Amino acid sequence: MDIQQITNFLKLADELHFWNTASIMNITQSALSRQIQALEEELGLQLFERNKRNVRLTASGAFLRDKWAVLLDDLNYVHLFARKINEGETGSITIAHPDSISYSLLPDLVFAIANQHAELTIELIQLLYENVQESLRDYKIDMAFTRQVNILPGISSRKIKTEPVAFFVPDNHPFRGCDDITAESLAAQRFILPVAERKSSYHFIVQEIFKSYGVVPQAHYQSDFGSSILGLVSKGLGIAILPLDFLHHCTPGVRVIEIPFNTDLYIHWRTDDKNPSLRNILKIADELYKTIN
Repeated sequence: MDIQQITNFLKLADELHFWNTASIMNITQSALSRQIQALEEELGLQLFERNKRNVRLTASGAFLRDKWAVLLDDLNYVHLFARKINEGETGSITIAHPDSISYSLLPDLVFAIANQHAELTIELIQLLYENVQESLRDYKIDMAFTRQVNILPGISSRKIKTEPVAFFVPDNHPFRGCDDITAESLAAQRFILPVAERKSSYHFIVQEIFKSYGVVPQAHYQSDFGSSILGLVSKGLGIAILPLDFLHHCTPGVRVIEIPFNTDLYIHWRTDDKNPSLRNILKIADELYKTIN
């Protein structure tokens, strides 16, 4: 038996009329009769009682009607789901991202995805950069935003944004503008810096900024997670250089002083990844970040 035979059987079980059913299913009445007869022979039981005037289901036929109707609905759903996966309409995508875009670019992206692909599940995680590269390579994540340039083969990257960086200082800090930031004033500060041992590109950006001011900073605290850094700044434990996007976190007790330096944001994915959902998201990201830039 095949799915079409079962479909035709179910329609006949509803109509209880060979000619009407054949017309609805766009086949001849004789072809429908042969299909039903073949089903009965294969199953070794009678599905319909029929005479010149009436067609009715046997008890076995009624049982199969109820069971096959449910199974066929399930099978149709499975086929529909497979098509959606093939078209990138459903499934799951894992995206790693830095804390700096949690209140800005990332919500905009997820909102756009939800509008166009409502059945797609998005998992958002934060990782250290070296773990991001390894996780992409090992298929643990599907896509990543970082402020570091990719160094692994087989990973495609695209720069999506260049943005300013800023000093984040406590509310009561004497720095009020760029003119207050000098080699002499910085020498007296306590700094919260990226973890030096990780040698991330953002660590080197921060070092270059301090170098331009003629200062070699000593870290009193180190962290690669912006929310933790902002929390320390809000308690007056030091000042930090962060991407301006952290302004959207609206951390109480913290002020922002923009300085004339920039940092880049990149999007990364596996070059050979054929997942249609990923391709759909990359297309959405391209359109979204074109409007931003």
